[in-house]
Amino acid sequence: MSRLALVFDLDDTLYPERQFALSGFAAAGRWAEAELGIAGLADDMARLLDEGYLGALFAKALAARLPGHAPEHLNGLLEAYRSHEPELALFEDAGWALDRFAGEATLGLITDGTHHVQARKVAALGIAAHFREIVYTYALGGRAFSKPHPRAYELIEQALAREADRFVYVGDNPAKDFVVPNARGWVSVMVDRPGERRIHSGAAVAPGGAPRHTIASLRELPEVLGL
Repeated sequence: MSRLALVFDLDDTLYPERQFALSGFAAAGRWAEAELGIAGLADDMARLLDEGYLGALFAKALAARLPGHAPEHLNGLLEAYRSHEPELALFEDAGWALDRFAGEATLGLITDGTHHVQARKVAALGIAAHFREIVYTYALGGRAFSKPHPRAYELIEQALAREADRFVYVGDNPAKDFVVPNARGWVSVMVDRPGERRIHSGAAVAPGGAPRHTIASLRELPEVLGL
């Protein structure tokens, strides 16, 4: 009988990433009001997020309210966002899955993003104890090691080799999550919850990055994995 390693993505797979963004916007907005005298910036950023802005969102929002702002103003805004203590909650089916597979599989986590930010998310969700191994890709050497760089998956395999001979990766973003698992012979599973507003909804499928299975809830995992 095969021994299963079930490895998850974090953002928009186990909890709604938009929840973290709105929490961070509120913290950044409070900073902007206290330090720069700007009110309403959190609402501006939430609107820009809904319009599809991501990387340029903070600079665009701040420039609209404070034309010609100094670089330290943007840096302060970003730091308030990144350093805040978020209030987050798992998707209902994610909490179920972590409990359901606790005794049946060895669990792992691979997550992109600034290390201390992602670690705060894990802490806020209270899920660290569920995982045998957690890989924060930026801690491996920065953004260059984010998915689909293979290093995080290699480290998971090395860490769990004694406990598993079948690997599954569960994520939500076909632009980066499944390229390496597919290449390494893992089972790839995309969760696409109906009606859920994912940060990367509509992301193009990377070459070699189509998931083997697509499910609407993590409650479908036992069926697609034959458990």
